[in-house]
Amino acid sequence: AVTLQAGTFACSVIQAALCIFIARLLQPELFGLYALAFGMASMTSLIIGMGIQEAVSSLLGKAYAQGDKTEIENILGFMLKITFLAALMVLVLVSFLPLIAGLLYGNYLIGVYAAVVTVGVIFSSLLFTLAYSSHQVTGRIRSLSVLILSDQSLRYGLSLLFVLAGWGVDGAVGGQLAGAVIIFFASAFLFGKIHRNDSLFPSLRRVIAAAKRVSIKKYFKFTFWVAIDRNMGNVYMALPVILTGIYVTASEVAFFKLAFGYINLILSLLGPISVLLNVEFPKIGVEDKERLYRNFRKISLYSLGLSALLSVGAVMVSPLAFKILYGESFLPSVKYVFGLVIYGASFGIGVGLGPMWRATNKVKTSILINSLILGVGIPLGLWLIKNYSLWGAVIMVTLWFTVSHLLSFAYLSRKLKANV
Repeated sequence: AVTLQAGTFACSVIQAALCIFIARLLQPELFGLYALAFGMASMTSLIIGMGIQEAVSSLLGKAYAQGDKTEIENILGFMLKITFLAALMVLVLVSFLPLIAGLLYGNYLIGVYAAVVTVGVIFSSLLFTLAYSSHQVTGRIRSLSVLILSDQSLRYGLSLLFVLAGWGVDGAVGGQLAGAVIIFFASAFLFGKIHRNDSLFPSLRRVIAAAKRVSIKKYFKFTFWVAIDRNMGNVYMALPVILTGIYVTASEVAFFKLAFGYINLILSLLGPISVLLNVEFPKIGVEDKERLYRNFRKISLYSLGLSALLSVGAVMVSPLAFKILYGESFLPSVKYVFGLVIYGASFGIGVGLGPMWRATNKVKTSILINSLILGVGIPLGLWLIKNYSLWGAVIMVTLWFTVSHLLSFAYLSRKLKANV
């Protein structure tokens, strides 16, 4: 846990540091365009995001524990096949991004930038998912941390380099694409290394062959619902910036984006706990259901306390942090950091929700809860932003996450207690 947490947090810090330099170079107006492009790209590329590997990892872990080489090959082939098919669907959506950006923001160029970033996501995801899941299942946590760190460092590092070269937003999105291409080849190399060191894992060539013959139906039902549930979290993160940009200027989008990102950077310390619970909760559920209930409540409440401490600390130092890191031009973000303290403080109770939904096979219920919240929350959020500008966006984010987490926690606690 410590190793993965250190690697994940280092990744977040490096990404944030590089974004700070990019923001200072671009300044609020251009950084706002950059933020809107990333928001659109995040929504467009959801179906090839982390949800697939999160879902398949549990299947892969079971096959690896059983020493089933054929099943491992089939699961990896399925992962590659479903990622490839998802990438084809995303490429179709990419062609509409300039038109959508023109309708939403009156600037088709935002859609062009989003398209470039999305193509980068496709490159970085195709083989990254194989390498990520293989490292996780085989317990190569240190190598997994390095892989995650390299992905973020390369893409954002090249973005900064290209901005420094004077290429502006063009350089920022171009760096993402260039870094993603490098990660594509690096992932292939790292997966090949696992194959050479572990006889249970097939070569990349055999995985490609398995992808051609494997039936999607065999694993799709399980992975589809888990992937949808996992990507709900990404929707919650991407939508606020996209919706905010409809009613406010690009500069104001930058202020909200930085405030939201600042709080989320601190909360990223809780991420590795959730990743490890994906494996631990299913094990405990088989062994002792009463212990599963106790541990779920204990972890959720401890994480709630930790997120409250982290958020309050982050808010208190935010005036100095923004002045030193971003400069005077981004100081308007600080008041929105204070406004997001309730969002950050309550976030921790959600750390164990995703793993527990999957461990109890209640993923559809999670999707239903979050869909209902978004169904009500999006129109409400648009009204709040239209009438209260960025403060409306702050209220929207706080309501979305707090209501979702509390409802889900209450439901799971009741179900787990009933099974004791």
